[in-house]
Amino acid sequence: MELGEIVVADRPGERQLYTEQKPRAWDLLGRSGNRIHQVFGYLTGEMKEYGEWMKNKPLMVQLVDWILRGTSQVMFVNNPLSGLIILLGIFIQSPWRMLTGCTGTTVSTLTALALSQDRSAIAAGLHGYNGILVGLLMAVFSDKGDYYWWLLPPVVVISMACPILSSALGSIFSKWDLPVLTLPFNIAVTLYLAATGHYNPFFPTTLIKPIASVPNITWSAINVPLLLRSVPVGAGQVYGCENPWTGGIILVALLISSPLICLHAAIGSTVGMFAALSIASPFDSTYLGLHNYNCALACIATGGMFYALTWQTHLLSLACALFCAYSGAALANALSVLGLPLCTWPFCFSALLFLLINSDNPAIYKIPLCKVTYPEANRIYYLRMKRRASESRREEQKRKEQKPSGDSKISTGGTPLCTPKTRHLQHTQEQNINMENSIDVKIETKGERKPIKQNPLSKAGKRICRAVAYITGDMKEFGAWLKDKPLMIQFIDWVLRGISQVMFVNNPLSGLVVVAGFLVQNPWWTLTGCLGTVVSTLTALILSQDRSAIAAGLYGYNGVLVGLLMAVFSAKGDYHWWLLLPVALVSMTCPVFTSALGSVFCKWDLPVFTLPFNLALTLYLAASGPHNLFFPTTAIQPATATPNITWTDAEMPMLLQSIPVGVGQVYGCDNPWTGGIFLIALFISSPLICLHAAIGSAVGMLAALSLATPFSKIYSGLWGYNSSLSCIAIGGMFYAFTWQTHLLAIACALFSAYLGATVTNMLSVFGLPSGTWSFCLSALTFLLITTNNSAIYKLPLSKVTYPEANRAYYLKVKKHQRSCCEV
Repeated sequence: MELGEIVVADRPGERQLYTEQKPRAWDLLGRSGNRIHQVFGYLTGEMKEYGEWMKNKPLMVQLVDWILRGTSQVMFVNNPLSGLIILLGIFIQSPWRMLTGCTGTTVSTLTALALSQDRSAIAAGLHGYNGILVGLLMAVFSDKGDYYWWLLPPVVVISMACPILSSALGSIFSKWDLPVLTLPFNIAVTLYLAATGHYNPFFPTTLIKPIASVPNITWSAINVPLLLRSVPVGAGQVYGCENPWTGGIILVALLISSPLICLHAAIGSTVGMFAALSIASPFDSTYLGLHNYNCALACIATGGMFYALTWQTHLLSLACALFCAYSGAALANALSVLGLPLCTWPFCFSALLFLLINSDNPAIYKIPLCKVTYPEANRIYYLRMKRRASESRREEQKRKEQKPSGDSKISTGGTPLCTPKTRHLQHTQEQNINMENSIDVKIETKGERKPIKQNPLSKAGKRICRAVAYITGDMKEFGAWLKDKPLMIQFIDWVLRGISQVMFVNNPLSGLVVVAGFLVQNPWWTLTGCLGTVVSTLTALILSQDRSAIAAGLYGYNGVLVGLLMAVFSAKGDYHWWLLLPVALVSMTCPVFTSALGSVFCKWDLPVFTLPFNLALTLYLAASGPHNLFFPTTAIQPATATPNITWTDAEMPMLLQSIPVGVGQVYGCDNPWTGGIFLIALFISSPLICLHAAIGSAVGMLAALSLATPFSKIYSGLWGYNSSLSCIAIGGMFYAFTWQTHLLAIACALFSAYLGATVTNMLSVFGLPSGTWSFCLSALTFLLITTNNSAIYKLPLSKVTYPEANRAYYLKVKKHQRSCCEV
């Protein structure tokens, strides 16, 4: 009889017999299916049951399990079977590299045991994965080739440093609940390669040279099969292996533990390959997967590993992989100047940056570090927490609905229930109200009999003051009026506020005046700057950032600087329309930087200033450089000779003109009329900001003269803009304005000028501009000052508006403190 056959039985006994036989057959199939699922359950995921079974086995047997887990933990996989398969792939690549890698992971695991690190972390391989990377990459970059046995002692020594670095970094990162990723490996290998170098007699390393010319690329010569092969090769390059079979085996190892990890590794590697083509990288490096491996790791980390997997975090992982590819190009060019390889620095930088994002979107859910296992289990945990949250909200709503309102009155036939005391209170309140009304009437009638004559001049003065108040300061009334207007109108307001926020001004009218200054300087720069602030503001909206911060322009000002300075440093000149694409992409990173840095700086109640702009622009210029085929940048050369300066050639009018030019250089503009327009824009919002901007620029000019800087640089305002920003920040913006903080602001401006000279000389070695790094470093340093002087009062970040209002707040706090002391 077939299982699918329908049987009609006349007798009840036969019907019962068939119904008993049918479930038995289904039970056999169900049991066999359950057994298969059980076997898969034992081998996939993190093999938790196997780990429990190993706990009572000898230490040597457990050590083998820990080493295998450490081998796979490089790819966020806690599975000994996957680790065994990965070792097989490394053996296919090179038995010598497998030996050095196993030596590294064994030594680092034993060192963690000797240092009495957390046993569960050791058992999960978290103290072994950096060791295997150290062993592998030291063999890869050894100039002595394979089987140079003297390489094993430095492998042992450097691997011993990994658990120390992991423990130290873990102590710091635990404040933000962040993983250390492969930072211990990066630090250890970078220090080793920098210490030995290519010319070391014992342990010479491979010489890495920077790009010296534009690559000769013929797009018709591209090999599509090799491009497709670069996807598994990129996964293999995580372990320093360029063999495609090794990469394929590593992907199979990932698939065994977690299909989602395998998927994101392949996607990340593909994103890296396309990013390499978009910046015209040489095909040889693209085929070798050198642009892919960091992207694969970044895509895994944000695509379900540390964020719960949703379609939002999946898109976020793609953005992280793309950012990782471009930042990798920047870091590769910068490190090649020092003769050092890239390692996995871009992955660590981009993954930590994206993990620090704060978002109001519940779908972007960061898993607590103690609950992270593998993507499938992480998603189950997220769904469970989501269900609990919804249930608790539902129960709370039910409680509110069931709770009787305390204000409800009980009807007693039209007579309200009240005690004599409450009746007396009501009577007195009514009496007071009547008295107030009678007073109002008396005043009105008195006013009718004897009208008070007001001076028409005073009336006009009050109206003028009121009108001026509407357009100065932060235009709070205008912002409140816009709240119920269409989003597009509000968006224009946000963009204009973002443009003026570069100079700490939250005023759309000032932003409009600044845009007029851009047009006087260069219409093309106006377009790129406006595009940058529009894109960065939109990105902040998409990432569900704080709406009040967006409305204040705090997510737009870094974008306008990115757009302007990318146009300033473009070697293609004005109206190179293809530049708008990288302007949009780089501006999109600014809200990510702002959110991540805000998560860090909130511990000290500090602003992020223009650090997002500095990071974004520096990475872009380092990634492209003067030899880029698509987007070449202006080459910046370091000083190579003593400048020939004749002091009699100094022109006093040009020196005085450098003050407004220095203010204009905040936006990259060297036109004195533009600088003057910017000062007017500042004066509209806050005369104190305008004053400190001019003072700071003048201080920068004097500091430049004290260091015998060439006059052409002084005249162009390159020494004024950082000092101008520093003077504004300290002189009334984040400190309440007093004569003490005014002197502190001048000191900060002077410090910023000299620090700017240092940063300029250092970054010119890499062919990079100084940006506003010196302003950020000096202002943050001065804001971290602790003092017992009550006149140096640092305002809470949530209370900062503009200097005049800040001083009013400070005086109010001071008055309150005095009244408390008197009581």
